[in-house]
Amino acid sequence: MAVLQKIRNRGVLLVTIIAVALFLFVVGDLLRGGESLFQQSKQVVGEIDGKSVSIQDYQEITKEYQNFYEIMSQKASLSEQEINQINDEAWNSYVQNQLIAKECEELGLAVSDDEVATIIRTGQSQFLQTPIFMNQQGRYDYANIQKFLVAYNEAKNSGQVNDDYKKIYDYYMFCQKAIRNQILMQKYQVLLANCFLSNPREAKVAFESRNTQTDVLLAAIPLSSVKDNEVTVSDDEIKARYNEEKEKYALQQETRDIKFIDVIVTPSAEDKAEAEKDMNECSDKLTNASSVAEAAEVVRANSSLLPFTDVFKTKDAYTLTAGNARFTSISNLLDTLSVGQTVRTVYDAAANLYYTAKVLDKATKSDSVLFRQIGVAGKDEADATKKADSIIAAINGGASFKDIAKKYAQAGDSAWITTSQFDRAQLDEDNALLINTIYSMSKGEVKKIKFTNGVNVVLQVMDTKAVKTMYKVAAVVKPLEFSNETFNNVYNEFSSFVSANQTVEGLEANAAKKGYSIYPAENMSSAAHNIYNIKGTHDALRWVFDEAKVGEISQIYDCGNHDHLMVVALTGVNEEGYYSIDKVKEYIKQQLMNEKKAEKVLADVKNVKSFSEASKVKNAVCDTVRNITFAAPTFVRSINASEPVLSAAAAKTDNGKFAGPVKGNMGVYMLQVINKTKTAEKFDVKTEQTSVAQNNSRSTFYGIMPVLAKKADVKDTRYKFF
Repeated sequence: MAVLQKIRNRGVLLVTIIAVALFLFVVGDLLRGGESLFQQSKQVVGEIDGKSVSIQDYQEITKEYQNFYEIMSQKASLSEQEINQINDEAWNSYVQNQLIAKECEELGLAVSDDEVATIIRTGQSQFLQTPIFMNQQGRYDYANIQKFLVAYNEAKNSGQVNDDYKKIYDYYMFCQKAIRNQILMQKYQVLLANCFLSNPREAKVAFESRNTQTDVLLAAIPLSSVKDNEVTVSDDEIKARYNEEKEKYALQQETRDIKFIDVIVTPSAEDKAEAEKDMNECSDKLTNASSVAEAAEVVRANSSLLPFTDVFKTKDAYTLTAGNARFTSISNLLDTLSVGQTVRTVYDAAANLYYTAKVLDKATKSDSVLFRQIGVAGKDEADATKKADSIIAAINGGASFKDIAKKYAQAGDSAWITTSQFDRAQLDEDNALLINTIYSMSKGEVKKIKFTNGVNVVLQVMDTKAVKTMYKVAAVVKPLEFSNETFNNVYNEFSSFVSANQTVEGLEANAAKKGYSIYPAENMSSAAHNIYNIKGTHDALRWVFDEAKVGEISQIYDCGNHDHLMVVALTGVNEEGYYSIDKVKEYIKQQLMNEKKAEKVLADVKNVKSFSEASKVKNAVCDTVRNITFAAPTFVRSINASEPVLSAAAAKTDNGKFAGPVKGNMGVYMLQVINKTKTAEKFDVKTEQTSVAQNNSRSTFYGIMPVLAKKADVKDTRYKFF
């Protein structure tokens, strides 16, 4: 009883302790859950209609597109710029497909498996137009897909799917998905097109505007001929025009304004002297090399940009791309060099490369060789060699090459090999042996070679063509690079400058004094992959959008190919909605000034009644403009501007008549029609009505997409992962 009484007396304290413990337990779970949610949010690259797109999903989408383009372009790898473009296309296509899919679901539009299968059988899609699905005549062949799928499934069941098989299979699955999206898009567009009708009168006007061509004598008075101080624009006028045209200045997503300094690190005089010393040593070693092996070792030891392979190659093999320049210096010299001659150290300034080269051999050979082969394995190397010898004897005795190949479960088909297939390749020992053997054989000759794994290959050359001069050249090609000491000196100097100027005003006021240039970049979107097209500026981009406050200066970023130093200042944030009037003030002011200049010119020429008078007007530039149609704006060479108003003026003015003055975007114009002609095309009212309706629906479709994107509140935060 005493114990119970103590519990009763301390009941309030115990309840409080338990409550606090429970609270901490729950809060702990919430905090851990919040942390989990936070981690999840960090893995999101965007949002469409409230649904997040994870980085894993995005990477899978871009991987599919990259695989698609590698196969379509037949490239083994893609450049950074190509990858960025492909990733943007993948994202934009994904967003568009999601938006259209939602609309189609609400409209009851869908795509059946049979519809997709029909397209694949007939090949009626650009996604299927790739060499891997084509026959020998270069045409799409559904049988090739069927054969591949059978072979793939057999390999999969036996656990022998290699990377090439997997890549082609993934490509085929991507095609299926893309075709399904394509069909759905077409259905949506057809439905949209049927919402637009045309009438015979509209069709007639459209036809006439396209098929009537007008030649005119044109007198153009550029608005630039009126000085800026001759017209005035008030702030009230600018404000009124802004409010009147505010929708022109809509901003679909937040953008940023920045200013930055980009310092390019270049080699010092000491760096150049050291590089020349090293290259001269390479040149000496090449000159003194007494064998191909010695020359090859010089190339290998110095990590040349042109690796050496002991096979004959064309001149094209000794060219390369360096930055934005094409290096052809060695290739251009080859015809003038003799075997054994060495080109001493030379600096190619355009490509920023040093080079030295020695011609080891030169020969006239066929560029292309048609050959066939049979691979022969055995219980051991001796057995494989014995089988290969018997095959050669049988072929030389008149046996069918293909029949023998079938006995070894091979097709024995012939194939062309050309120098372009290996000119730029780094070949291993087996491939070098294969190429050297094939290119040394005469037509009809049969030979065997043995690979390093003991397998014998029986070769027969069937045909040759396109004789060329070929070379074996040992070349050491190296870029002129700055040293670590040079980089550190440039960095320290720039760091001292940035430390002393921690405001935008300070950077602007003092940059030029130190030899730096400050660049503005306005309305920068988070969809940009870099700043000012400089590689490796992803961290700077993330700082701009995730961390920076207006007026702040960033740290120094090491970017480019470790040859750029950048500091960034955030100068403005343009929030989603509308650009502020201050942002577009100068643009509107210039528009209003042009309008007032045009009014001034119009007043000066209002009494001009003929082209003869127009040609004598002060500042008038005369020209003959031909083939004007109402369907397209007219380009005026003398003013370097497209002027839609001239198309309208020419269309409504009769042959031989004078028209003007009319106000354009960049000038005031007076014209005389000197010829009107019509094309031979015949007017068909139904065809023209259909064309007009389709054009209207097409324009509307592309106008709808931004509306759907805004409605779905599409967010793109991929920059966090660039």
